[in-house]
Amino acid sequence: MITPLFPNVATPSFTSHSGNCTVDCNGAQMRAHCRDQVTIVKVTGDIDATNIDRFYDYTHRFVRETPGLVLDLSEVDFLCARGISVLNTLDQECRTAGTYWAIVGSPFVRRLLHIGDPSDALPTASSERQGLNAIAAQRQASLAAS
Repeated sequence: MITPLFPNVATPSFTSHSGNCTVDCNGAQMRAHCRDQVTIVKVTGDIDATNIDRFYDYTHRFVRETPGLVLDLSEVDFLCARGISVLNTLDQECRTAGTYWAIVGSPFVRRLLHIGDPSDALPTASSERQGLNAIAAQRQASLAAS
């Protein structure tokens, strides 16, 4: 039996049960769904100067929707250099909101993070499942500390 990570939190209204809710944006496709009361934002394609602002806007709107956010960039083929700044901004917003989160990166994204985030300050995971587990661990650590 799978138990929810956040049993006292209502499931958000944007959860998709059927149909294609993918947003196409100049070479990047973005889709959000809810799993275990964590928002999963899946992005594929290229995130470049033509769509980085739209990527930020799309992802940012989910920061406060659920207690957790997994940003799945595992199928992103290109992330412009400004992407590191955007991910750092999202990190600060998640911290401020109390939202636990994790980034799942493609090999290209992981290389860029290695260069742009050498101190490994951004929360990364190797898969969506590991991201969900990391969020659960962050939440448990927070509860134990309080």
